Amino acid sequence: MEKENIKTVTIEDFKNSQHILDYIDDDFAIVNSLDGIPYSNEVVRLECFLIAVCIEGCIQLDINNRTYQLQPGDLLLGLPNTIIGHTMMSPKYKVRLAGFSTRFLQRILKVEKDTWDTAIHIHNNPVKSINRENDNSIFKHYGDLILAKINDEPHCYHKAVVQHLFAAIFCEMMGYLNKEIADSEKAKLSKEGIKQADHILRKFMELLSKDNGMHRSVTYFADALCYTPKHFSKVIKQACGRAPLDLINETAIEHIKYRLKHSDKSIKEIAEEFNFPNQSFFGKYVKGHLGTSPIRYRSTKEE
Repeated sequence: MEKENIKTVTIEDFKNSQHILDYIDDDFAIVNSLDGIPYSNEVVRLECFLIAVCIEGCIQLDINNRTYQLQPGDLLLGLPNTIIGHTMMSPKYKVRLAGFSTRFLQRILKVEKDTWDTAIHIHNNPVKSINRENDNSIFKHYGDLILAKINDEPHCYHKAVVQHLFAAIFCEMMGYLNKEIADSEKAKLSKEGIKQADHILRKFMELLSKDNGMHRSVTYFADALCYTPKHFSKVIKQACGRAPLDLINETAIEHIKYRLKHSDKSIKEIAEEFNFPNQSFFGKYVKGHLGTSPIRYRSTKEE
């Protein structure tokens, strides 16, 4: 299929499928059916992390141009930029999906060697069996707790509690998957390495994770990795399908949002903390990405 015909799917897209949603906010979605999901009959590129659990029946689909079948007890893990298409379901199927936004991933994960190895392992093994009861009991407890909390009477910290539960189960899953990687596979990853574009992307994401939003130019990261900005931008786009400036700004704005909501510092002090030349530049940057001023964003309540 032509590249331009591939649709991108974000958490936002699921908001139009209210009839199959158990929960949704800006960072998470829990879906109880494939009937009516965004672009269900098309080839899509994920701009979120997707988890799908087949409960009953059979589901066949293509993941990055390879065909897989999900049987009851099978788990599908879809990294951002995964391409999924040609999905077919048996007449009596039952599935549950959870989606995590890329913003959420940036907030909770530090991109280090273990994280990268786990991501490569997921890319190479997107479908896993979770039939063995001892292996998935902890995840069942997490799932039951999350659903109970979602259906609980909301209070002023309800969204924060749900977010922390999602963060916990996601980190638990990443830790479990990392333990699953055989020593031979880790040795192979270390010995063979990965192609140049992926290597540069990995180094960029590691730097971005440690930078905490302090630098917001492509030139800074290109210089740090000893590449020209033009070549650096081309390689990152090739490796992940996104411009490095978009990733830089997404990361920076998430750190800024957190400081605005959880710091007692003044707007001027936060602007200085993030190395903005003055409060006016900071205000323009925030408004350009959030559509509102730092003061107004700080004063709004979480939905």
